[in-house]
Formats: sequence, structure tokens, C-alpha cells
Amino acid sequence: MLLWIGTIGMLLGTVAFIGLGLRAPAGSRYFYVITALITLIAFLSYLAMATGAGQTIVGDRVFYYARYVDWVFTTPLLLLDLALLALARPGRNIGLIGGIIVLDIVMILLGLWAGATAGGGRYVLWFLSTVAMVALLYIVVTRLFAAAESQTPAVQSVFKTLAVLTVILWSLYPVVWLVGAEGFNAIGQTGEVAGFLVLDLLAKVGFGFLLLTNRQALSDIAGAQRQSASSRVS
Repeated sequence: MLLWIGTIGMLLGTVAFIGLGLRAPAGSRYFYVITALITLIAFLSYLAMATGAGQTIVGDRVFYYARYVDWVFTTPLLLLDLALLALARPGRNIGLIGGIIVLDIVMILLGLWAGATAGGGRYVLWFLSTVAMVALLYIVVTRLFAAAESQTPAVQSVFKTLAVLTVILWSLYPVVWLVGAEGFNAIGQTGEVAGFLVLDLLAKVGFGFLLLTNRQALSDIAGAQRQSASSRVS
């Protein structure tokens, strides 16, 4: 039942974001495409898990590997949304964007490896994944926050809200992993699924609504891009 709630929630989010995109300010539609793609991928992941696919048995527990397939695509896209908000000229910061995405993928793959491991070595892998997450969030809090200071007040406001939301929610994922069935099994399989479900809905659908309904911030970004394009032409 919980997995079906996640499936429906991600589907509704995708439909809503597509609808919002039809009325998007010119020059900002890529935010709608990226964000709708995030929830679409998550919808397919939850659908796979809800229908009995995307899972296997590891030791004495069910391991939902589909959620890691989801995360390896959706978390870089979430970071891309944040980077495009914060950076006035993303094209000049390809190294920074690429660096945080690579670090993110390493974090997810280590988590996948940990989840797929039955023995005590999974806790070492969980720790390494968590270290990668801390390093990643540190870059977000330092480099991207500093870069966002050059943006308009509306863009700064929505970026800071989304960045803080991301830092808080992403910090809770390894906690759920540790107390869930993949870790110490303190809350059991149902508790683990419920924990990841709530975090996923907030980190993807909640994130998306906060971003895509802030038309002032998106209009500011589109306007800045038009101005930059005009200056290059002239």
C-alpha cells in the first residue's frame, strides 16, 4: 500500500509539473522539464516496486534496488536544479556542477553496494556513502550559497529555501537506512519504506512545487538570460 501511495504521489506531481510548464515564463522551461523528469523517474521506480519488480532478497530481507536506480538519476537532476538557480552563468561553472554530480553518483552507488551486501561490511559502505554526502552538502552550502548572492532577491529566496530543504531531507536518508531493514532493522521493512516514501515525496514533489510555483524567481532567471544573450550579440 505504501509503495502505491508513492506511485500515485509521483504521478500526480509529474502531471502537475507538466501542467505548470505549459504556462511557464519563456526562457525558464528547462526547470519544468528537469523537475517533471525527476518525478517521472520516481514514478516508474515506485511502480516497479509496487508491482513486485525492482527488488531482490539479500540475506533475510527484501532489498528494493529500484530506489537506488531512481536516486542515481533523480538526485543529480535535483542538484542541477539548485545549481541552475544559484549560478548566474552555469556555462562557466561546468567543473563545479560536474564535480557535485559525480560526488552524488558515488554516494548513491556506495549506498546501493551497502544495501546489496548482507554482511557487516555494509556498515562500512554506508559510512563511506554518508561521508560523500556530507562532502556534497558542504559544497552546496558553501559554493552554491555564495554564488546565489549575485542573483535577484526572489531567486536567492527560493534557492535558499530549496537548498536548506535538500540539506535537511538528504541528511535523513542515511538515518532511515541505518534504522531500517537494510541497517539495524529497528523499524522493520514497513518503517523503512514509509520513511523513504515521506522523504522522497518531500524531496521531489515538495521541492518541485516550491520551485515551479515561484514565477517571480523563474522570470528573473529568464530575464537575466535574455540580457546576457543580448550583451553577447551586441
